[in-house]
Amino acid sequence: MSDGTATDVGWDTAYLEARRGLWSLPLTADERRLLWKDASAGRWGAAGGVRDRLRAFVPEAVGAVGFAHVRGLVDPAEPEEAVTAALMFLLREFGEVVPQNGAGDLTQVLRDRDGDGATELGFHCDTCDLLVLLCLRPAARGGGLTKLASARRVHDIIEREDPGALALLREEWTFDRTGRAGPQLIVSPILFTQEDGTIGCYYQTRTVRASAEKSGRPLSPGQWEALGVLDEVLYRPEIAFGLPMRAGELLVIKNSRVLHGRSPYTDEPGPRARRMLRLWMSTEAM
Repeated sequence: MSDGTATDVGWDTAYLEARRGLWSLPLTADERRLLWKDASAGRWGAAGGVRDRLRAFVPEAVGAVGFAHVRGLVDPAEPEEAVTAALMFLLREFGEVVPQNGAGDLTQVLRDRDGDGATELGFHCDTCDLLVLLCLRPAARGGGLTKLASARRVHDIIEREDPGALALLREEWTFDRTGRAGPQLIVSPILFTQEDGTIGCYYQTRTVRASAEKSGRPLSPGQWEALGVLDEVLYRPEIAFGLPMRAGELLVIKNSRVLHGRSPYTDEPGPRARRMLRLWMSTEAM
């Protein structure tokens, strides 16, 4: 899915704001209608030109900054089941949709099920090649921004400011994912250099801490400090880019290059509740 030209830009929020055309593609209402017609029929026809734009844009954006954003992909007024089926059809162009939990679910709709307002998610990486998010409805009262951070940028800052912490983050860490989809135990550096020269990342803030206690091998003071350094850099305003996703917008994230999280939000029960459709994808290269 990639032409092999991963430029690995170490971006920050100012860089993304100034270059939205690099990572965000708007579709017109006519283009959306053509896509919907073809997706509903399960075969490509009149929307071939739009298909070509998407096939060119998504890999290029992911190769440059590690994620791609498409505005106006679907009409959120359509039934949720139909939107899900249409998205599954469109994603065939980019790889294979894979299970994202132990139950084997290919899709999940994320929402505030507890209603307690504790809706913030810390920065992390999902355990798949590509994370796909389609906004069905944003939070009724605002908030719930998808937060993104460049692994390259974070790596370079820590390398400059605290090389000792970076050395620890480049060592192997244990992530115990028992009961979840995919590998149950992952041993990986949190920041590392990939074969193509890009900076890679794998991080789950709660899992890495809980795994150490579960194994009976607590983290050393130096490891705790290194995680603190990582989290402090991730939450700097100039590093953590907040993307307000509107209904019908698509986001594709390369998990090995971009960490993501979510800002808090206050929701409303019922049809105005925030809903985000999530899929995991596998692809040979992107």
